[in-house]
Amino acid sequence: MIRKIKLPYYYSVYANFSTKVEIDARLRDSFESKEYKPRNHPGRTKVKIAAIPPDILKGIKVILEDTGAKSLIQESENLYNYLRSRKLPPEESEINEKAANIHKTVSHKFYSQLTKDRSELSQEEIDMCEKKIQTSVFNVLKRNVYSWANISYDKPTCLQYLISRAAAEYAILVRIFDEINRKIPDYKPRSFFDFGSGVGTGTWAVNTYWKKHIFEYFCVDTSLHMNDLSRLILCEGKDNVPLPFKAYFQRQFLPASTDLKYNIVLSAFSLFEMPNMKTRLETVQKLWNKTEDFLIIVEQGTNAGFKIVNEAREFVLNGTNVEKGYAFAPCPNDSVCPRYLEHETPCNFLMKYETLKFPSKVEIQADLFTYVILRKGVRPTDDSQWPRIVRAPIVRSRHTVCRLCTAQGELKEIIFSKGKFDTTTYRCARSSNWGDLLPVK
Repeated sequence: MIRKIKLPYYYSVYANFSTKVEIDARLRDSFESKEYKPRNHPGRTKVKIAAIPPDILKGIKVILEDTGAKSLIQESENLYNYLRSRKLPPEESEINEKAANIHKTVSHKFYSQLTKDRSELSQEEIDMCEKKIQTSVFNVLKRNVYSWANISYDKPTCLQYLISRAAAEYAILVRIFDEINRKIPDYKPRSFFDFGSGVGTGTWAVNTYWKKHIFEYFCVDTSLHMNDLSRLILCEGKDNVPLPFKAYFQRQFLPASTDLKYNIVLSAFSLFEMPNMKTRLETVQKLWNKTEDFLIIVEQGTNAGFKIVNEAREFVLNGTNVEKGYAFAPCPNDSVCPRYLEHETPCNFLMKYETLKFPSKVEIQADLFTYVILRKGVRPTDDSQWPRIVRAPIVRSRHTVCRLCTAQGELKEIIFSKGKFDTTTYRCARSSNWGDLLPVK
């Protein structure tokens, strides 16, 4: 599935320190006229710290108090840690390969310890030996293969998820939707599809920008308890009251029909529940078929989460029977991800958020996430394709070090010094943060 390419820059990571860059010529007049200031340049994200909207927070507070959720605090922390530490389910081919290697080792050791040569054994003795070997192989395999299982979200687990993940996921999704809103300020989506909708963070986040424009919400989650909880939150914790949206639909399973398309399709922290790559890619295909404008894939900012996002990105951009699309964000290119090829660390970003005021005071915390926004169609010829800052800039006296992913599909480390770069370029680099676009060419 991964494309085969030549990497002329592969010999060294972040090799080019002397790359000549300067502010995008289309913006120079805007900087000179003070329309833009370096500290607020157009590549910077506007969302620094996110907090759950007051009306949603009100509903969450009512629900948690009514259910006596204080007793679930420790379990919520355990669930959070488990979600962060999860690995991908092992593929059948990986298990078979590992089993074959273990069988070879165990078999050789077992027969070498016998007093008789294998050729001297009767068929009955051979069968008995093989049975013992198979038992030993199974036990070794059980200890060495990751035991993956999807999570069953009953009512207590849903409440634990709400406590531990709602604030972080809302903040992350607001940050991602800001990418679209910032680049296309006139964009007005009319419909929203949320796969693996959970407690409803996708709906809360999309309404932060386009509540007046979206007329249809379609949410899919296999857990009935999750669907009930998300609906109750929207109703501010009150039973038997109408939903605040007229066209709000919930289903347990992904509809098979591709006739209806949605402007924004979201899969946030959901593909991890699929048992293998084949199922994940089949799901991505169905979601892409339902997409009118944007498909957004979001996962935990771990190596496993990044692998899921990258395989979805590759599938859409490189699939033979897939409708044309391009990487809208965070990638400034459609090439094979250089971070995936060169590093053992994921391409991830950091988002700060306010925790729920439950059971104690509000705190500012941060969470790592990885994502891709895929847009239907062909990349516009006037797309700026500014480089993305993929690690926290190192700010020092009179210089700043930025690690960038470029439009050429390369990772570059550039030292912006006061003496070698013009003032605007230098100040833009110095004012930028991890995840921002740098408006340079």
